[in-house]
Amino acid sequence: MYMHVVIRPLNKLDNELLNFLIRTLSKEFDYANVTVSNTPKIDIEDFIDGRRNQIRSSELLYCVLEKMKPTGEMKILLICDMDAYTGDLNFVFGEAYRGGRAAAIYLPRLRQEFYHLKPDELLFRDRIVKEAIHELGHSFGLYHCANKKCVMHFSNSLQDTDFKQGSFCPNCKINIEYKD
Repeated sequence: MYMHVVIRPLNKLDNELLNFLIRTLSKEFDYANVTVSNTPKIDIEDFIDGRRNQIRSSELLYCVLEKMKPTGEMKILLICDMDAYTGDLNFVFGEAYRGGRAAAIYLPRLRQEFYHLKPDELLFRDRIVKEAIHELGHSFGLYHCANKKCVMHFSNSLQDTDFKQGSFCPNCKINIEYKD
């Protein structure tokens, strides 16, 4: 089945970074057309928990589904440059529902600067790619993988993210669900 992955930035993102992400996701999801859209308007202020100064990720995903109404052939990847949480978790790097149509990644904790370390643009991009592929993997029906090198392995920390590869292991690759 032909798929369409729509990258929906919720903040201003560098065009070079977006183009890099399109190229990288197009290689990993070679059956999908990857594009960027800046519509519809989504006010992320509506989803900020003022006590925590974080986005309520699940509510944001639900809103995007309501506004964009993706078909079975479409997956939406939100990219938000604000910290987020869901449920009982203190924070998330990203969130997606297994087999769902929307996924999100949150950039602040992927940056070295968040931890008062020297900026590292290559490491930051590597982390973005891994988190994007991971969350889209969930939207394509994949569970967490026991293979610690697979991009679908659960990241409990950035060390976990940095350790794994930016691609699916052979087992995950053959289990991607291309259908609605």
